[in-house]
Amino acid sequence: MTVTTAQRLPDPWEGCALWRIDLGIAPAPSELASLDAQERARAARFVFEDDRRRYQAAHAAMRALLAQAAGGAEPSTLRFVHNAFGKPSLADAPGCYFSLSHSGDAALLAIDPGGPVGVDLEIERAMDDIDAMAQAHFTDAERSALHGAPREARTRTFLRTWTRKEACLKAIGTGLSVDPRQLETARADAPDAAWLDDPTHGARALHLRSGRLAPDLLYSVASTRLLHAAPEAPCPAEAFA
Repeated sequence: MTVTTAQRLPDPWEGCALWRIDLGIAPAPSELASLDAQERARAARFVFEDDRRRYQAAHAAMRALLAQAAGGAEPSTLRFVHNAFGKPSLADAPGCYFSLSHSGDAALLAIDPGGPVGVDLEIERAMDDIDAMAQAHFTDAERSALHGAPREARTRTFLRTWTRKEACLKAIGTGLSVDPRQLETARADAPDAAWLDDPTHGARALHLRSGRLAPDLLYSVASTRLLHAAPEAPCPAEAFA
């Protein structure tokens, strides 16, 4: 089954499929029929029609792509379960790991049979609370990188760091139940890795990629399947544009 609203992007690493989904197109009735009762109830709670359409389009395309990855099942037969922090997985294909994020009329779906994966997508936009958000959620090195960025690149730098953190926390499966300041994403010696040091989840590294889907659309994708022990001493960070 071809998902006409989805475009395959270059794999961030071997074995991980990355898809961009166009949410500006309303799903067909046959695609809507694949949603389960929980998804339909969630869609019905949206106040604005655009938000409802985007949610439905994202989940209909996700089901179709996951069905293909899981061996050609019917999208409507997929059953989702959630861990204690709300991270979804496929009940009948536990080895088909995935993560979905959407912003505006675009969504990003990662599917990785090798291990848990996380994605985050953000539209670059005017923000007036960058410093307060960074103080609450960023490490010292990440704040230093933000403060060292050119004025015209501060929002982009902030959102790049934010997507990297969100992607990693989704991959770990904890979301913001872990203090984001326990997760370092601004190490100059490891631009493709993030480092977690958390009392519950221990010290570990995650594989990480960041990029753009459009000039104003930033994304990051993270994986736990390449975990290894974090080094004893942190290295200095540098600013990134």
